[in-house]
Amino acid sequence: MKCAIYIRTSTTEQTPEKQLAECIEVATNKGYEYEVFEEQLSGYKDIKRPKYEEVKERARKGEIKAVVVWALDRWIRNRDTLLEDVTILKNYGCRIHSVKEAWVETINIEGSLGRTLQDFLIGLIGSLAEMESERKSERVKMAYKSHKGKWGRPAMHTNKKKIVWDLLSKGLSLRVIAKEVNLSVGAVHKIKQENPSQIPP
Repeated sequence: MKCAIYIRTSTTEQTPEKQLAECIEVATNKGYEYEVFEEQLSGYKDIKRPKYEEVKERARKGEIKAVVVWALDRWIRNRDTLLEDVTILKNYGCRIHSVKEAWVETINIEGSLGRTLQDFLIGLIGSLAEMESERKSERVKMAYKSHKGKWGRPAMHTNKKKIVWDLLSKGLSLRVIAKEVNLSVGAVHKIKQENPSQIPP
């Protein structure tokens, strides 16, 4: 029996190897022959995802009988579309397996019980995925607002630098100063390099 391993990473993720290795392990343990479909982009339904569409089309044609994903939100984040996709795949005779969500196996149960479990569990996990996505969006907005529209780490206050220079002038070590002013040793060293003229030999 052939399965599709679907790997999706966001545009900020650069290492899908862990996802792939764990998906291959699941596919192998279940005795599937597998083909890998991989893409790097958003999981929202309004984003075109050629590999995602190809997997569904291959399932429709009966060329694959299972889909293995690392997590359901790797397949798609939208709750309604997730439920719709799982239902469609089941109607094609195609099972879905998730590395991170072992409970997904329960929706592969045949009959009315399987359908009931499918609707409830997929709806639940889809809602959770949407909530987490909204939280991330809010955190980004809050961070942007707190920086007054300017991205990046805020500049260190000049007073803190003066304290560091003062402690350096007293001969204290970088480590001791770092602990005293709640900075990393590297940050203290950087301040030292900025204005060595203020530090007596």
